[in-house]
Amino acid sequence: METAVTALEGKSRVDALREIAFANGHHPNNWIEMVYLRGKAYMDTCDEWSHNVRRAKIEAYILDNYTVEVTPGELLAGRYSHDVVLTPDQQAQYEKGREAVKLGGRLSGWGSAATGHRVVDYELIITQGVKTILAQIEEKLTPLDYYNPEDAEKTAFYRSLKISLEAFCRFAGRFREKLLALAEAETDSSASPSQKAEYVAMAKNFEKAPYEPCTTFYEALQIVWYTEFVFALIGDTSLVGRPDSYLYPFYRRDIEQGRITREAAYDIIADFYLKQNEIYDTWPGSLMVGGVDKQDKPVWNELTEMFIEAIETTGLINPSVSVAYTNDMPQHILDKCVNIISKGYTKPSIFNDRIVRKGLEDAGVDPVDARQYIHSTCVEITPIACSNIQVASPYINPTKALEYVLGRGKVLFGTDQALNVHVHYDKFKDIPVNDDDLKDFNSFYTAVKKVLAQIIQKAIVLNCNYALYTSRYHSSPLASALLNDCIERGKDSGAGGAKYNFFYPCFPGYVTLVDSLAAIKTAVFEEKKIGLEELARLCAADFKDEERMRQYLVNRCAKFGNDDDNVDEIAKDLYDFIRVELTKYRHCLGDAATFHPSYFAWIMHGMLGKDAAATPNGRHQGEALSENLGASQGMDRNSPLGVLRSISKLDQSYGIGGIATNFRFSKSFAASSDGKKAITDFIRHFMDCGCFEVQFNVIDQATLLDAKKNPEKYATLMVRVAGYSDYFTNLAPEIQDEIIQRTEHSAI
Repeated sequence: METAVTALEGKSRVDALREIAFANGHHPNNWIEMVYLRGKAYMDTCDEWSHNVRRAKIEAYILDNYTVEVTPGELLAGRYSHDVVLTPDQQAQYEKGREAVKLGGRLSGWGSAATGHRVVDYELIITQGVKTILAQIEEKLTPLDYYNPEDAEKTAFYRSLKISLEAFCRFAGRFREKLLALAEAETDSSASPSQKAEYVAMAKNFEKAPYEPCTTFYEALQIVWYTEFVFALIGDTSLVGRPDSYLYPFYRRDIEQGRITREAAYDIIADFYLKQNEIYDTWPGSLMVGGVDKQDKPVWNELTEMFIEAIETTGLINPSVSVAYTNDMPQHILDKCVNIISKGYTKPSIFNDRIVRKGLEDAGVDPVDARQYIHSTCVEITPIACSNIQVASPYINPTKALEYVLGRGKVLFGTDQALNVHVHYDKFKDIPVNDDDLKDFNSFYTAVKKVLAQIIQKAIVLNCNYALYTSRYHSSPLASALLNDCIERGKDSGAGGAKYNFFYPCFPGYVTLVDSLAAIKTAVFEEKKIGLEELARLCAADFKDEERMRQYLVNRCAKFGNDDDNVDEIAKDLYDFIRVELTKYRHCLGDAATFHPSYFAWIMHGMLGKDAAATPNGRHQGEALSENLGASQGMDRNSPLGVLRSISKLDQSYGIGGIATNFRFSKSFAASSDGKKAITDFIRHFMDCGCFEVQFNVIDQATLLDAKKNPEKYATLMVRVAGYSDYFTNLAPEIQDEIIQRTEHSAI
């Protein structure tokens, strides 16, 4: 079907919109109007006593005044405004508003309780409509009595939900008006006569929804996208969840009644993917398919296949697509995933549904809720429509504990504040390091764990403080209207209203620490090649003039990820130690306010590596730490099966905070029929062995090296980093080098 955009540019709809989406993702005007409106609303609400209501009024002001813009040729409406130019008076207001927000601080009521990692109840919106939610709120609000002191706060909370929901519906009405006006402006002599009809069809999607339930697949997917866009606009991200599950009844009914074809539905899905790139750019917006539904029935349907196929059709970073693997995953769908991966696409990633669900249930999640989860951006697990999860909070560098002990109470590089990039405190004067701690490996290892426990404890104190001030001063009215059990509890999602309020401390460099401990055990205490004091000196000096010893530590000491029981035993003990330490703590947001570990890195393995001394595994100062649960970069010397055998010795159901396992294959191997079959069989074996998640890079070394040298030639070259994908040329040099150092396998 020809449209204005294709007629003007002579390209297919997808090709033209792909270029637009890529450019719009980092358009310089993306946030101008929103920041202006937020600042003005903030100053206009300074006399509002309730932070919930103030936040709701700010959200409503943005939605009531934001400019609606539509790109010709797109099938789904909703993107940032680019054509707005602030007048001199508005520019002055813009600067004044920004300064007012800054001076008011985060305790002044403007802040969102957003986590950036949750999924609201899209199914509720499209099947029941906002009117059902408003009725539920009214039912709770009516009997409240000011003779009960608690009711005053609940009244403000419910008022805030109504303000945001009503603005949400009004904004949808403004979309309809804009689309009808665009249709009216189209003439029969237009270059694209179908554009008028498309505008009319798009407007129809807003005729009743979201106030009323949706009736068609097109309408439902538009309202899902509209909702996701609104959350991005107000700075309170909601990921898309599992659309092949909640959209399938609409699709099936439309197909059966002849209202849509598979091809037409696929075009809408492709545009949905491109829209994700417009609002998220390279920030990973998650989408998961497969697994099971709320009734524990398998979800492998035609939409599942289309959401996988669209990865290749659209070819950009977003959405970050994953598959919830089950033993009954159809072979043709798994083959489709591997075929796309073999072409160099970094998605889908594959999650082990059995292991994730076990971890969630062990953490106290109801079995029904545990069936519906998503990887929230990278690999962190978020129960859908019922949670307020703080992921990667904080990032903890465990190698600093090793430095502290090697340095006898002083880190080997940087200051004591570098013990954790997010935690600033004095050195641990209450944990002296003495000769008894250094007499044998077990004593040394025990001392390292004591320091690591203190690092964890001090980091969690800050997390608990953050949860407390968020609960008192931040709020998310629109999100709270769409998350269980906020309405029932009469509490904002940021104040304990959501059912699940986990924190996920993250440990980049975990494998770096494991390999370093194994090297110390071998080199110092078993083979006696070097003393602890001398090793500490070498690490502090970054192995200057000691390359021979560094090569010994790199090549002669066992490394995790090669099925070596000696080093794997250390890995298992440290893994269990971290888990047990985290079970000691709770924060203020209810019974499910617990802490769970995560083992991935985003880009923090590079940032933390800059603050870390050289390590006894032979890593240089400043180089990235290990980024996943697998071998350190280039240290998987016993094939991918060696990595699998090592990590399967750990109970990965503990890792609901997120576990990433990366593999890199050569293009020639992955593209061959034997290679594809081997990767497919490997995925099934990986899942059978109880491992959490697997993701792939299929890219040749020469391409990576050329991309680093000539970035202008590789603007859209995608790579898996540490739980998420990014364009290679966007990455910091130390992260590019880390990816280049990974082992390129040509067999399994």
